[in-house]
Amino acid sequence: MSKVLFLIISAFLSINIYPQSAADLSKRGSKRFVQGDYDGAIADFTQVIDLTSRLNKKGGLSPSGFSPNPAADEAAFWSENVRVIDPRTADAYLQRGNAFFAKDEMESAIKDYNRALEILPSSAGVYFCRGTAWLVKNDLERALADFERSLKINPQFVKGYIGRGMARLDMGETKAAFEDYDHAVGLAPRDAETLYHRGDARLRAGDVAGALADFENAMKLDPKLASSYLGRGTVRFYEKDYDGAIKDFTAALNLDGRLSLAYRNRGFVYLAEGQDAGAEKDFSRAVTLTPRLGPGIDATVKIIKRLRK
Repeated sequence: MSKVLFLIISAFLSINIYPQSAADLSKRGSKRFVQGDYDGAIADFTQVIDLTSRLNKKGGLSPSGFSPNPAADEAAFWSENVRVIDPRTADAYLQRGNAFFAKDEMESAIKDYNRALEILPSSAGVYFCRGTAWLVKNDLERALADFERSLKINPQFVKGYIGRGMARLDMGETKAAFEDYDHAVGLAPRDAETLYHRGDARLRAGDVAGALADFENAMKLDPKLASSYLGRGTVRFYEKDYDGAIKDFTAALNLDGRLSLAYRNRGFVYLAEGQDAGAEKDFSRAVTLTPRLGPGIDATVKIIKRLRK
């Protein structure tokens, strides 16, 4: 089989070669993603990929490499085996991968991140996204490798430090993990999401006071960051402030109705209070949004019910 050659054409040429509908589809796909219409986003980004990346798999040079008419065969090779890739193709693969990720379809997400990296191997952001998918799959070595690649490309990449911190924490390397989280906060001290991630790590490590401080500082920086309310609600749940926890989880869901962890955690609070119907409703929503949460919910429900007796 003839090797497929890749041509990276300039953005200027792509604007003149490909229809404007590619840009329109990309915008619509991004809008659908934000609205939680992940299937619609996948459909749009698939069309963008089709419009901006063409491959004719027919033909090719003869296996022997000998031809009585080399010039004609060379022309046939270029016309039939060349893949023309617009720089927007890599972004479309990345965005479609993110939509698969949001649907909890990690294998499909990783395949798209792989394709994006084939086109754009110097993208720290794509390595971060693929590393996060590996992390969800609990493939910690691959996750760590991708986060480290992202930081090699861009040593100032805040998300790269957050990702590596998550991987290291899961690997039991607590000291190294918090060095990464602290470095991330040092690079972006006024970024609410970065503070949230450090707070989440502190909570997992048992530093409840430190976690609460990070969550509340994140809220001050960005009152609309749903994950901060999720974090503080979890602290309140641990402290058995059930009313405060429900208030925070509900606030998180009012800001982001697809935050499956907020449904799950609010369900745990309802269950602890004996409100089984409300708990089941929230668990159902959580699993619909993120199916992999199911086994953990089932195990925790058994514990809470046993403690209620």
